[in-house]
Amino acid sequence: MNGFAKRGWFPLFTAAALAAAVPAGATIPLRALVLSGGPDLKNNQAAIESNVRYVDRLLPKGVVERVLFTDGDRQTKSVLCEDDQGKQYYRSPQLPRLDGANEMPRIESEFRTLASGPAATPVLLYVTGHGSPGVGAFDNNHVDLWNKGQLTVQDLAGQIKALPESTPVTLVMVQCFSGSFGNLLFEGGDPKRALINRNLCGFFASLAERQAAGCTAAVNEADYHDFTSYFFGALSGSSRQGRPITGADYNHDGHVGMDEAFAYSIIHDDSIDTPVCTSDVFLRRFVPAQGFDFTETSWSDLRSWATPAQRAALDALSDDLNLSGEERLADGLTMFEKTKATDWDLPSVHVIRFMRLAKTVVLAHWLMTSTAASDQPLKERYKMLTAAEAQSCLAPDAPPIQKTFTTN
Repeated sequence: MNGFAKRGWFPLFTAAALAAAVPAGATIPLRALVLSGGPDLKNNQAAIESNVRYVDRLLPKGVVERVLFTDGDRQTKSVLCEDDQGKQYYRSPQLPRLDGANEMPRIESEFRTLASGPAATPVLLYVTGHGSPGVGAFDNNHVDLWNKGQLTVQDLAGQIKALPESTPVTLVMVQCFSGSFGNLLFEGGDPKRALINRNLCGFFASLAERQAAGCTAAVNEADYHDFTSYFFGALSGSSRQGRPITGADYNHDGHVGMDEAFAYSIIHDDSIDTPVCTSDVFLRRFVPAQGFDFTETSWSDLRSWATPAQRAALDALSDDLNLSGEERLADGLTMFEKTKATDWDLPSVHVIRFMRLAKTVVLAHWLMTSTAASDQPLKERYKMLTAAEAQSCLAPDAPPIQKTFTTN
């Protein structure tokens, strides 16, 4: 197998370099920035506001949190609601905190504040609202800000670049077309450029070319089926209604990491969502699929290569699709080829999730079993990324993310 990486594509930054800024035994607080709300009144549905309240409730005590929502005014009747009879009405925001408008000048100000804070303090960026595709392609999609503003992938890349390189960043973005923001792994948000020299990972509700769920005006949160509900429910162990959520600790180590919450969402999210994470984006950029047909992989091999969380998701999706036997990927491909990007029925969504996850598992296996010397730095960087994805953005008292990176 030829090397996957090309010289100069990415910097290698080691575990020792990442951990150098963190005193031994130090507890690092979390800083959270929430960008939320629709671009206008008619697109600022109650579910978006509910997402903000839910995540705020889950953040541990002592977390430094900032919330930008619509026009930033508690008095404006900006939240579109719908009662059980289908009657729509507007009311003012009912949020625990509201720090300003979800507009570009305020976002830039918040990032300047983050940049001036403790360098090694982790940052969680949660985005809930609406998103739109970029012009001509899906590499530079944008978040729809209040008053018709836009926050593109490349805009956000610029804001994140201003943070100290030792600042770990976790992204959870649930707007339509959010998968494009996986390109924040690369310089300037450009998937053709080198990897950034930063500990960054992210989870996104949809593929770059697809819409996401969660923009309903209904006020009954029991009816919500979206990535926020399942991802944060699994991660925290508590639903929006305060009911216990169990079964997401797939590796049985006593805690639920973001990678496990991601797998839980893939299994249980009963909506149009097609979740993406940064390791998916990484593998598709650096591991060439040319010359290989991943659908020829046997089911036994695929399961043996998968992590416990991935294995649970593959099994569940396979059952949902009524697949069986060793040639499930080939059978899944036949189903996938009949699926369009605009199909929203659950069988189509499950096919997309199944085939993407299977490809991720195969690409990771190809990378990690490569013997090419040029691929060794790439393997280390992939291990760093997946280690970050296995942490919990809701556990700032856990050991610093940097210290989980190893060179073994």
